[in-house]
Amino acid sequence: MRTFPKEMIWAMLHVFDELPVRVDDRHLAVCPMYHSTAFGFIGFTLTLGGAVVIERGFDPERFLALVERERITTTALVPTMLHRLLELPASVRRRYDTRSLRAVFSGGAPLSGALAERAIAELGHVLYNFYGSTETGLNTLATPEELLRSPGTIGHLIAGNEARLLDDAGREVAPGETGELYVKNTMLVSGYHRDDEATRASMRDGFFSVGDLAHVDRHGMFHIDGRKRDMIISGGVNVYPAEVEEVLHRHPEVAEVAVVGVPDDEWGERVRACVVPRALPFDEADFIAWSRRQLAGPKVPREVIVLDELPKNPTGKVLKRDLRAAARD
Repeated sequence: MRTFPKEMIWAMLHVFDELPVRVDDRHLAVCPMYHSTAFGFIGFTLTLGGAVVIERGFDPERFLALVERERITTTALVPTMLHRLLELPASVRRRYDTRSLRAVFSGGAPLSGALAERAIAELGHVLYNFYGSTETGLNTLATPEELLRSPGTIGHLIAGNEARLLDDAGREVAPGETGELYVKNTMLVSGYHRDDEATRASMRDGFFSVGDLAHVDRHGMFHIDGRKRDMIISGGVNVYPAEVEEVLHRHPEVAEVAVVGVPDDEWGERVRACVVPRALPFDEADFIAWSRRQLAGPKVPREVIVLDELPKNPTGKVLKRDLRAAARD
């Protein structure tokens, strides 16, 4: 449940100060309306007096046609939509004038460095990656320049937010190390409805966590390393899926990839890569050999499964539980 204190207006002003939004914006809404990404950016636009064009569903070519026809200035996409947009043939993308776009906001799921670089090369310096949740509001924002400087980043803290990266004992981790991300601001939920146990498990000294693991790089940028429940422990070493996936996305024959832990008698768990290739046939042995040159020890996938598509929910998040279940079958 959420309460709305008077300080909320200051939180909103901090967000407006960070986002490249204007009173004359024309925003294209294509994400599901029940998701915070959709109604959040619709709300920002209407609060400032802009116009909103609502599209039922997402078709990449129709999206481009609407940007041209409606002279769209801002939109919010999940990375899956961005990927589908860039997979259109270049001849199709060139048919449409998208120069009116000033900001494409990406969120709701991890944005790989490789996908961000492709999007910026195609659309220009208009891509912004944000991090937040229903429980914590909007917490970080990465500008196009930050995305290029720190591939895979969720960016810097938006003013009004505080963050801590904590180990299992509640101690702050050293710079560069991975810890559970806790945030504090005036937009936090007061707790989960009729679930005091879940609320207590998520709170530490007024800071709230949704279970994401993160680290801060040498540029001071935050990076999500995955959900705590998705962490793989192989040979006693913590393997963070997001770190491995960030590397594997750069293989030239990979369209999409996700990694999960598979039970292993010797290692406890081993890394399995679930790959959607750009074309078939896909050489799994060559992919593993390539991975071994890019990754160290337990992070290297020991096996690969090739899929037509990754299982995802309607907002584009990969369903790791389905991949783990498939691994057990």
